[in-house]
Amino acid sequence: MKRRSILIVFCTFLVFGLFAANVFAQDKQITLDQPVVQEQTRVIVEEIVLSDPTVAQPKKWLIGLSGEYWYVYNQYNRWENGVIAAEGSMTGGMPGGTIIVGYDAFTVAYSYRKGDFNCDITYADLPNKTSVLKSNQTEHEITARWLFKVSPHFNPYVVVGYNHTTKDDEETLDAAHDWGAPNFSRVTKNLRTYKSPLFGLGAIIPFNKYIGVRVEGRGLYSWSDRVQDDGAATWSGSGVGAAAVATGYWNIWKGLNAQIGGKYQWLNGGYYNVGNSWKLGAFAMLGYTHKF
Repeated sequence: MKRRSILIVFCTFLVFGLFAANVFAQDKQITLDQPVVQEQTRVIVEEIVLSDPTVAQPKKWLIGLSGEYWYVYNQYNRWENGVIAAEGSMTGGMPGGTIIVGYDAFTVAYSYRKGDFNCDITYADLPNKTSVLKSNQTEHEITARWLFKVSPHFNPYVVVGYNHTTKDDEETLDAAHDWGAPNFSRVTKNLRTYKSPLFGLGAIIPFNKYIGVRVEGRGLYSWSDRVQDDGAATWSGSGVGAAAVATGYWNIWKGLNAQIGGKYQWLNGGYYNVGNSWKLGAFAMLGYTHKF
């Protein structure tokens, strides 16, 4: 609960910071007695629309690179026959980076993330039965986005792509319990792979030429595999998942930019087969974009 409270406070400060920056970083008012007022208005509107560090100038290119860290806190539940069989709290982080290339309204991005997560689990059937789960996760993601520049302050887009996530889990029971036949070991390992094409809709909402936000919702369909204890058992499954991202960006100086926000991702490997993988957390990014 403490970490959840920290996330709530974190997001509250994010919203407040964006609002404050919007108030104090407004562009200068156009002098109405200047003969080129309409041209000035057009230029300022264009600057606002193109302020997002992932958006290229009309008929021009951009290339960008950023480092990121995604901190995750999850309430972990394990279900069996429609009831919670075990529960715990999972925490950890995924550092990584993103490369973007864009031309006009089109942007392609590749992201790589790798992190470790820990979870202390308590079982419902036996209150004194516990385990420790360690999860090493790797994520590759490539997306292509098409932006519709419709107004200074609201620009929708569509995104398609592919997400490839692997989870290498090791779970160790307490000294008084084991996983049973055939080897009666306290340790079990599961390697899960999720191969997920995705489609999403979003919008870029600039406040001025310095700051703005992006919001995005995605649907993912995952083909998944699970290998237990180095091949002792295997499963395959598939299912529809979802993701949502809210990002605030800030153009610090020239091409230097910072981004911060929250992200939720649910990969569905089939309820009775591979199982689900979901993460919820806050992230921060620092990057540089060159537009030419």
